[in-house]
Amino acid sequence: MKCQYCGKEYVKNEAEGLEYLPEFIRQHIEYIPACDCLEKKRLEEMEEEKRRQEAESIRNRVKRYRDISVMDSRFLKSNFEGADMSGEYMKLALRYAKSFMKKKMDIGIIFYGGVGTGKTFASGCIANYLMSRGKSVLVINLGLYLLKITKEWGEAESELLKVVESCDLLIIDDFGMEKSLEDKNSAWRGEKIYNLIDSRYRCEKPLIITTNLEFSKDESRCEIAKKFSIGGKNRIRDRIVEMCYPVEIKGKSRREIDEKRFFKLLEI
Repeated sequence: MKCQYCGKEYVKNEAEGLEYLPEFIRQHIEYIPACDCLEKKRLEEMEEEKRRQEAESIRNRVKRYRDISVMDSRFLKSNFEGADMSGEYMKLALRYAKSFMKKKMDIGIIFYGGVGTGKTFASGCIANYLMSRGKSVLVINLGLYLLKITKEWGEAESELLKVVESCDLLIIDDFGMEKSLEDKNSAWRGEKIYNLIDSRYRCEKPLIITTNLEFSKDESRCEIAKKFSIGGKNRIRDRIVEMCYPVEIKGKSRREIDEKRFFKLLEI
């Protein structure tokens, strides 16, 4: 008999007292592995089950906050298998997702570019790739997030930040589409947005952002700096620079009706 993992031959069990055991038990332990592959495999399975249970627990907690999520049916259908992988940003997204499964990832991505160019689709492909492999992903709309903590105040924010810190990946979709910070509530909203992003920074976990705003390392050209600057300080933009690798997605909007599919639907 050989080990199915390393191929080493089993060895005769020389343990004392075997003769006192029932025959059917002796037959099963007469030869034993000469390696520790089975023990390693058992420990791996225990660790995998622990990770699965933890991911499931986080997913169940995330479900409580569907009202801030943008994980709709269209988002859930985004996947690399059905994607046009000719774009460099899609190739990078796939590499990122694969690397995420193999190592501790503490750097995120900011996908920026015009409306309808594929930013949300790329982030959706990453999210679904990871979720199908047991990772927990929280995808939120910043405007809905702010609305929720406005209505429910401190308790909601505290609970949400716990989920934000515990999930494997946080995605903020359409960053910058919420109200600007140029009104009487600007300081409050700016602080809440900063707290959200900073919570990921402090727990050294990755963040993916999609935005239509122009992003640049040059503050004078960075729309995120202009929109989220408070009192001349760019704390939000500075955190994003530290945490996310910038990926510009160019091209025209892909948001148009599929003419062939439309007329196919009209067939009776």
